[in-house]
Amino acid sequence: MARAWVSSPAYEVAIGLLIAKRHAAGLTQRDLAAKLEKPPSFVGKLESRERRLDLIEFIAIARALGLSAPALMQELDDKLLNVGKI
Repeated sequence: MARAWVSSPAYEVAIGLLIAKRHAAGLTQRDLAAKLEKPPSFVGKLESRERRLDLIEFIAIARALGLSAPALMQELDDKLLNVGKI
């Protein structure tokens, strides 16, 4: 059963952005997990929406992707303007 907080349009946009950034960085889920010092299932569960992403993890993922967390958050915020209610 899908939980509303991992299947909302806003959450789909957030996870979609992180997946796109991982792909742009040329990283597999396994590569990203290694950079985060987490098991590959950690990234897999986030990307498949089995697990909710928290703020500290968002920052860690941004850094592991070589991105600025504030810039990534701004990009996400900009994308969410088109989603409607968050």
